[in-house]
Amino acid sequence: MMRVPTNHRSTPRRAAATALALLLAVSTAWAIDADLKKKVKDPDSFKRSDAARTLANDGSPAAAKLLVELLKDENTYVRDHTVEACRKLVDPDALGVIAKAGRDKDPLLRRNVAAALGATKQEAALDALEKLAGSDRDPAVRAGALDALWGFRTSERAAAIATSCASDKDPAVRAAAVEAVGRMRASSAADVAIAALDDVDEGVRCVARMELPYVAEGRATEDLAVAAAAPGWRTRAQAVDNAFSLRNADALTTLCALLSDTRLRVAASAHAALIGLTGKDLGRDRELWEAWWAANKETWEPPKKASIGVPPETANDAGTRARYYGLEILSDHVVFVLDASGSMRDKLGTGTRWDKARNELDMALTALPDGTHVNVIIFQREARAAFSKPKPLGKKTRRDLSSFARKTSPGQAGNLLAGMLLALEQEDSDTVYLLSDGAPSFGDMVLKGRVRTAIRARNRSRKLVLNAIGLGAEKSTERSFLEGLARDSAGRVVFK
Repeated sequence: MMRVPTNHRSTPRRAAATALALLLAVSTAWAIDADLKKKVKDPDSFKRSDAARTLANDGSPAAAKLLVELLKDENTYVRDHTVEACRKLVDPDALGVIAKAGRDKDPLLRRNVAAALGATKQEAALDALEKLAGSDRDPAVRAGALDALWGFRTSERAAAIATSCASDKDPAVRAAAVEAVGRMRASSAADVAIAALDDVDEGVRCVARMELPYVAEGRATEDLAVAAAAPGWRTRAQAVDNAFSLRNADALTTLCALLSDTRLRVAASAHAALIGLTGKDLGRDRELWEAWWAANKETWEPPKKASIGVPPETANDAGTRARYYGLEILSDHVVFVLDASGSMRDKLGTGTRWDKARNELDMALTALPDGTHVNVIIFQREARAAFSKPKPLGKKTRRDLSSFARKTSPGQAGNLLAGMLLALEQEDSDTVYLLSDGAPSFGDMVLKGRVRTAIRARNRSRKLVLNAIGLGAEKSTERSFLEGLARDSAGRVVFK
């Protein structure tokens, strides 16, 4: 039986008020135990997702225990909504409950715990994030924990955690650490980025260069010529990005030189950057641009706002002229990623979306020059590729790729994340064309914001251009998602 202590100053009114407060506390605990616990187990995934939001608003350790159950939910939507809801947690004890789940044997749960703790932006979450980033056995978890530090921009401890991980044995984790330190604009950011320029992994070096314009602008300008002459195309592609960010005379000189790059993807990106910075289109002709630059160097002023320009047509014979849903294929190392989920059975004209998708693929394969390295990836609940790696186009390759698509019948849910991650693993590919309605419905993550973040994180060291074709993407959220995917890598998007 609960007893209310009194002293010589207590009054019947004060005692009643105290008893009422205690009763309300008991009632709150009872509400979590009775009502929300039922929702956590409800067969309806929407109700479980709603329970996550309500529990996060409560924010108590008792609520956090139920949130952990939802982080383990079999339904991806529920897990994703729970991660997002956890941003409202502030109680250190509640955060501690979430942190304990970071010791679970399931790496996906540990990644979600890292994302949930990072979303809170609470210093109390850093103990667990430090362990996940520094000592988790799974590199993907370590990298995810470092990405979760982005929101701790004023935390010296968060910066120290990221800095210490810049020497991790796994290159993906080192890349995540370099970006995290840079994004936080930590005092160590310049030193970390400059040191990473000597990393053995080209992807890590690219991420280091990606951060240089923001943490060491002078060094970034000095590095332009070195990056533009590097043997790896990814580094030269990063030189294009850095030149566009720096917007100075050295940047324009570098972009003009890269117009003659042997890698079409790099040359095309340099062309697009020049269009964005000058408002002119002289094609991908290095001599024309260098002549223009020599005549205008003294009077040129960088635009206050600029975006990557996209020419409507290639101005010379350096392009492929092949198109996919109207987009010129500005690459000779291409991966097509096709959504074959159930929505592709929807009618489109005299056939279905899938009929149109297969026909468009065949036309692109026919128009691409022989020798172009191509692969096709199809995703439903799982993702699968036609070849283990892209192959140069020839008569047989075209036939095999077309047959791969035509033997597929649309159906099931769509694991867009798996399809894109498989594309990003394709050795030596540099450009992706994603065909989808923009509505992920299956996989490790399905909330559009989380899927986009995961794709961007993997691509930070790969440097692929991601283009998107929204086939039947009617909702604004679907269109915004596809636009964001393309914008993250200076790609293009069309809707059909």
